[in-house]
Amino acid sequence: MMEIERQVLNILKEYSQLVEKVMEHYVPRKFTQEEAIRLFGKSRFSYEPKSLTKAISEPFWDLIDRGGKRWRPALLLITYEALGGRAEDILDITIIPEIIHNGTLIVDDVEDNGDFRRGKECIHKIYGVDVAVNVGNTMYYLPLLALLNNKKIDSDKMLAIMRCYVEEMLRLSLGQAMDIAWHKGLVEEITEEHYMQMCSFKTGSLSRMAVGIAGIMAGADHKLLESLKEFAESLSIAFQIQDDILNIVGDMTKYGKEIGGDIKEGKRTLMVIYALKHLSKEEANRLKKILSLHTNEPSLIEEAITLIKKSGAVEYASKVARELVSESWKALDKLLPDTPAKKKLKALADFLITREF
Repeated sequence: MMEIERQVLNILKEYSQLVEKVMEHYVPRKFTQEEAIRLFGKSRFSYEPKSLTKAISEPFWDLIDRGGKRWRPALLLITYEALGGRAEDILDITIIPEIIHNGTLIVDDVEDNGDFRRGKECIHKIYGVDVAVNVGNTMYYLPLLALLNNKKIDSDKMLAIMRCYVEEMLRLSLGQAMDIAWHKGLVEEITEEHYMQMCSFKTGSLSRMAVGIAGIMAGADHKLLESLKEFAESLSIAFQIQDDILNIVGDMTKYGKEIGGDIKEGKRTLMVIYALKHLSKEEANRLKKILSLHTNEPSLIEEAITLIKKSGAVEYASKVARELVSESWKALDKLLPDTPAKKKLKALADFLITREF
């Protein structure tokens, strides 16, 4: 294991432990009347805690307990520290992008008809589509209680964070709409620029939200806040590109998702867009055909992967990811003081675009 990888994994583990304790405060593993009242207020009649446990807590914690890198809350905390704050002062609101992220994974897997997530069957395969959709949607809003119930945050900062939340959630939905339309074959011509914008919306939104919350809480000026958001967005796009790469060349035991799943879903990744442009007409049409089949057939998935590799798309996508993060870091590097937290931020960025899982 490379030294930078070991360093970042230790950082992520440290922050993950802090965040998961707070998550349990807002999403109890087992609901009781008292817990429901504490979180949601008194009911007119009576809560039924077993239903909340079975249809919210159990599926949510099933996914959380499988692992995950928790890099978004780490990004939030490290950014806040890089701006001069103390992580322990904002732990509660750190859960906002992380809980939302896991909610989106549950819903995305329903929309994509996915089979595996983090090494196990998707939540909708275990608990049913109805439970999965509802718990996913619940997680879009529930973590806001950490903000709304925090008496230490003044009204101006609370309003700014709520505005950030609404803007980024809308962008996230736009990105998902683009992704769905493409893999359903509703749009024929998709360019690299389209793909980058889709990632900016779908994957970048929660990272922008994370650094947005950190910047607002730290009182960062507009120029610094925008530079942080651009960096976080670039990091997310690069993270998604690396995820797409791992989906066709990764090690299943490390990756935790089905290799070739993007082929089955007909996804238009940066690599697919590049391959369709650089393969021969016959080979490009063949790749399009396989993607349109949404097939589970291993031989067809392997054929598609072979065509993508042949085009040089894997190397190209990796280069784009590295350059994107490098350029945005150069701008941010000039604005942040040299601190241990800044070094952590750079190490996290380097890790996310070279990871193998």
